[in-house]
Amino acid sequence: MPLGALVLSLIAVPPAATAAATNLALNKPATGSAACAGTEGPEKAVNGSVSGGLGDKWCSPAGSKYLQVDLGAAASITGFTVKHAGAGGESTTYNTKAFTISLSTDGSTWTSPVTVTNNTSSTTTHSITATNARYAKLIVTTPTQSSDSVARIYEFEVYGTGGGTPGGGTITVFDRIPQFGIYTSDDPANYTPPAGVLMWNRGTEFARKLTDAEKGLIGGDLRVRVSYHAQCDNYDRIGTVFYVAVPKGTTPTATTPRVTLQDFITPFSNYWRGAKANYTFPDADLGPYAGALADPNKDVYLGIGGGSNPYRGDACESHPEVDADFRAIGFKYSMSLISTTALSARDHDVAGMISGVRESTNSITAGPVTHTAAGNRGDIALVIAGYGSAAGGEEYSNTTVTVSVNGTRVGSFSTAVDCASLEQYSPDGNPGIFRNNTTTNPRSWCPGGLIPSRYFPTGDITGKNVTVTVGIGRPVPYVGDSGYRTSVSLLEH
Repeated sequence: MPLGALVLSLIAVPPAATAAATNLALNKPATGSAACAGTEGPEKAVNGSVSGGLGDKWCSPAGSKYLQVDLGAAASITGFTVKHAGAGGESTTYNTKAFTISLSTDGSTWTSPVTVTNNTSSTTTHSITATNARYAKLIVTTPTQSSDSVARIYEFEVYGTGGGTPGGGTITVFDRIPQFGIYTSDDPANYTPPAGVLMWNRGTEFARKLTDAEKGLIGGDLRVRVSYHAQCDNYDRIGTVFYVAVPKGTTPTATTPRVTLQDFITPFSNYWRGAKANYTFPDADLGPYAGALADPNKDVYLGIGGGSNPYRGDACESHPEVDADFRAIGFKYSMSLISTTALSARDHDVAGMISGVRESTNSITAGPVTHTAAGNRGDIALVIAGYGSAAGGEEYSNTTVTVSVNGTRVGSFSTAVDCASLEQYSPDGNPGIFRNNTTTNPRSWCPGGLIPSRYFPTGDITGKNVTVTVGIGRPVPYVGDSGYRTSVSLLEH
């Protein structure tokens, strides 16, 4: 697989840190009837976005269709906005025809201030007399304008005052920041990064410092949300979210040691694919890193990397109306950090051992590293997947990976994945990549998917340095340029 194309919803201006205010449902816990796919769950209807592609919605084929949001605390509710299928770029024939909105203080006893029986609009707003409630529920009775029986809700917004959970909020890190080509030899022409944003490695990596106010919004349930905005490069590329912690007042460089937080793979798409030109990845759990990212004693920089590879014959070559600056960008990323709870006291220290290194052996050693863990324990964080597109390469396999700490086995897992549910988000892709992954077409990653971050307890490390050994159940030498992109960190307790 060609390296370098991933779009993370990181924002390219030094953004203000803002907790959910008017829309009390924004990024709050949501539940609902059975979803059409794992990537179209209730959380997509409260993520504040309708531009992330056809999967940026709650979709349910269930017989009884409902979406419920916990606002975190009682609030005075004064209205609602519902964004139906048309608001997300789908046909208006899929707009919800009939629905009810109910409120409750305890999740058991409900009142229904809104009932709609003949809607055709893509966005509907509903003002009500101020009502005290903690829970809001959207009940879909007629899901479309036709006989189609699937509910499609891109956003369910609840307006009022109060509510929420102390300590939680949303941090916009980057917004549509460009990813330039990994094979260029110079910084991009005619592009200057936004104020406060560092550009590294010829426009393939960007980072910016979290403000103290933003750190105050980081909670124990921290998640990262990445969106991809297609442009010229329509291939599947590796992308990564990382952070760098440095002494106060220090500016990091591209070679400053970093910690990988999450890897993922872009879908196959291009700028002219309409709604499918944008895609929002499932939220990735960063809770184990919340203490480190909120560390008040260090400057913490959040980054996105990977780059792209605009190529001869790509989508832009058939559009002479676009200029050279447009053609130089493979795609763009947006990225946000999201929390809904307060951050409990925890160890801030994380030791990055390996970050994004392509390993060509089947026994990988990381460390030894020292530690200052007050509890003399920790977790090993591992992100790993096989790459190599030559015939017989590691891209076309899965395997068992073992993890040992100081010579003692602490865990193992299979890298096998099933890509079937993600085919719909890659209009330019080879459909065969997404099929028969559990039988004749094994893989360890999917275009449009996350590379899972896995955690393993170290056991007692009192008075010990820490060495991690990762075993890969595949024979070496690997074919061609195959290898396993590996990141290992020690999270201290």
